[in-house]
Amino acid sequence: MIEIYFEQTSDAEKFFDLLQEKVNGTTRLYLQLKYDGNSLVTIDIDQCVDEAISSCVAPAITQFILRFIEDRLLLSIISGTFYFKNEEEQYQILQLTHSFLEGERYDYRSGKKSVMSRDALIMNALLPFLKDNLSFSLTSFVTFRLKRYMERLNHYVELAIDEYKLEQEYQNFVQILRDYVAEREAKWRIVHLVHRSPDFLFFDEQFRHVTKKELTQLIDRNLPVSQPMYIDSSVLAPLVSIAPELVYVYTSCEDDGMIQTLQNVFQERLRFCKPTDFADAQTAMSIHDRST
Repeated sequence: MIEIYFEQTSDAEKFFDLLQEKVNGTTRLYLQLKYDGNSLVTIDIDQCVDEAISSCVAPAITQFILRFIEDRLLLSIISGTFYFKNEEEQYQILQLTHSFLEGERYDYRSGKKSVMSRDALIMNALLPFLKDNLSFSLTSFVTFRLKRYMERLNHYVELAIDEYKLEQEYQNFVQILRDYVAEREAKWRIVHLVHRSPDFLFFDEQFRHVTKKELTQLIDRNLPVSQPMYIDSSVLAPLVSIAPELVYVYTSCEDDGMIQTLQNVFQERLRFCKPTDFADAQTAMSIHDRST
């Protein structure tokens, strides 16, 4: 018999249902499950104890922790270890943590994906621990026997907080440049920006190519420099200094990082065009100039 105590009645109910699914999914094992309606789930194993634990009980506990307990642990780390008390901040950091846990974001500290999955970390702690005639609290098990798993969660929360702070800095940076452009008188009405990755070519309203030297001379020396983020001197700084009323961007890669920043800064002033549209516009301008 194995007795598992839960802090919350709802947790005991969820685990009982989950374990029943596991038991019903196998025909080789015979387990009797009891739920006292409060906080205790009892598992009676009549035969093949080790197999029942490894194929049903341990996987059910692992799945329960990942599905129902993990977010609570993450929020506890975010608020208790790193002192983020604002609920909106906690939610944003939690979502970023999920993206690291799910492998959507690169773990730049270790430089590689973790060798052992979280469910393997939990199973490795459970299998030597679980045995017949055992009574334990799940909360105590998580607290005292899942050290490596908790270290993994803590690691990814740290990564998420780093990412969150960078995002906050970036948003502040964009807002400062957005305000700067809004208050500045436009030097040119239109700028045509041709993106040939990784380079950007500037053209004025008459489609005349603007050299790098000319762009450097256009940069406002009073441009905010007390920034935690670098203002690119080849694209962003001259374009912000010109503060055009319209920016036509000719690109086939709208998700490029610099283009995303330009869109965030210039917003409704920016227009996306296909790369082939530039040659057509140049030709149309040339014909217009000859006719006049």
